[in-house]
Amino acid sequence: MTTIASPPPKAMLDQKVLVSMAGPHGTDIVGAVLECLAKHPCDINDCMLSRLYHHVTFGVLITLKTNDSAIFTDLAEAAAKWDATLTYDVPDTQATEPPVRHEQAPRIGPKGDIHIPLSLEEAPYSNRIKYAASILNQNGLQPAFLNDWTQFCLRYRISVEKLSRLNKGGSMLSCADFRLSVPNTVDMNQLRTDLFELSASHGTDIALQPDDVFRKNKRLVVFDMDSTLIRQEVIDEIARHAGVVDQVAAITEAAMNGEIDFKESLRRRVALLNGTSVDVLEKVKASLTFTEGAHFLCRALKKLGFKLAVISGGFIPLARYVKSELNLDYAFANQLKVSADGKTFTGETTGPIVDGIRKAELLDVIAQAEGVTPKQVIAVGDGANDLWMLNKAGLGIAFNAKPRVQEQAPSRINQKSLVYVLTLLGFSDQDLEQLSSDY
Repeated sequence: MTTIASPPPKAMLDQKVLVSMAGPHGTDIVGAVLECLAKHPCDINDCMLSRLYHHVTFGVLITLKTNDSAIFTDLAEAAAKWDATLTYDVPDTQATEPPVRHEQAPRIGPKGDIHIPLSLEEAPYSNRIKYAASILNQNGLQPAFLNDWTQFCLRYRISVEKLSRLNKGGSMLSCADFRLSVPNTVDMNQLRTDLFELSASHGTDIALQPDDVFRKNKRLVVFDMDSTLIRQEVIDEIARHAGVVDQVAAITEAAMNGEIDFKESLRRRVALLNGTSVDVLEKVKASLTFTEGAHFLCRALKKLGFKLAVISGGFIPLARYVKSELNLDYAFANQLKVSADGKTFTGETTGPIVDGIRKAELLDVIAQAEGVTPKQVIAVGDGANDLWMLNKAGLGIAFNAKPRVQEQAPSRINQKSLVYVLTLLGFSDQDLEQLSSDY
C-alpha cells in the first residue's frame, strides 16, 4: 500500500529536508529516490539504508538548491510506482522529543538537550558517549531477557542506534551487537552494577565497552593460563602426582576466590611439593586439556596481526609448553626451585613471584615492547589474581570466573568457548568463517 506524505510546507532554497522512502522492492527503492534527486538541484548531506529481506527503507538528508517544489512531485510519483511509503522531515522540527504517554518505570537523569547529529544513524541528543554492548548466550537470547535489557536502556535513557546479529542466520539469535548512545551524566559504576545483576539473573553475558577506534584495533592479547587457556590448574595436577592434591586444591580454591593472598597461597602450595620428582612435569604436559576454542582463537588473532602472551601464576615449563602449542609470542610464569642434582623440587620458588600486581606490570612491559597503548590490549583470566591486569587492559574479560571476580571485572564471558572473545570485538560468524580458511 502506497502512503505519500505532503511536501514540507516551507521548503525553500538551502532548506534541509530528510526524505525517507520505504517499500518492498529492495534496491529499486534506492534507485527511485536517487533518480529523482539527480533531476533537481540539491546537495546530499547524508544517507542510510535499512533492509528487512525485500523491504527497504532508504533515507536521504538533502539541502534544496531551488525554490521549485517539482522534486517532491517526482518523489511522490516514484513512490506510487514502487508501492512505497514516502515521508518528509525538516530536521529543525525534530528538536522536540516525542512524548511518552505510558512510562513503565521512572527514568534516571534528565532527558538531555536535543540537537541535530552529524549522522542520520545517531540519536538526536547532545552530551552523549558512544558504547558498544555485545550480548551473548550460546543457548539463545530469550524474549524475556531482551525485554528486560530494553527496559534497562530506557531507565537509563540510553538510545539504541544500531543492532546487528553476529551469529549465523537460520538458527536462534544468540549473539548481538548494540551501538548505544549513553548520557554523559550517567553514573557508570552504578550502571555496571545494575548491568551485572541483569546479566546474572538471565545467565546472559553483556559486555559494555566504549565504541571508539580502539574497539576493533586491539593489538595485544594477554591470557592467564590455568582454567583459561587450559582447563586444569597445573599446581593441582602436579600435586595429584605428588599425592597432596586435596591439600593443594583447597588452597588453590581459596586463592582463586581471593580469600588468601596469592603469594602466601603459592608459598603454601609449593612447600607441599618438596621432594617431588621434576619428571612429573612431563606427565602433567601429557594430561593438559586446552579450553574449547583456544586453538582457533589464537590462530585467528595471529592472522589479524595480534601479539599473544600467557602470564601465569603457574610454572614456566608448562607456560612455555602452552606458548609453543598455541604459537604465542610471550610466556611468563613462576619458576620452581630444584635440588642441586636437578631431580626433585625443593618446595620453593626462585625469581620474582608472578602474582596479580606482577601480571599487570608484565602487561605494561609487553605493551611497551610492542609499541601499543593499554587501550589496545585485551586481558583474559578467571581468578582473583587476574583482576589487576583485567582492569589495566582496554578490554578485560573474566572467563568463566569465580563470582567475586565476575563482579569486579569489566566484562565477562560465561560460555564454553574462548572464541567468544572475538564476539566482544564485534566479529560475526561470517567473519570467523573467513578467519578459519587458510591463505
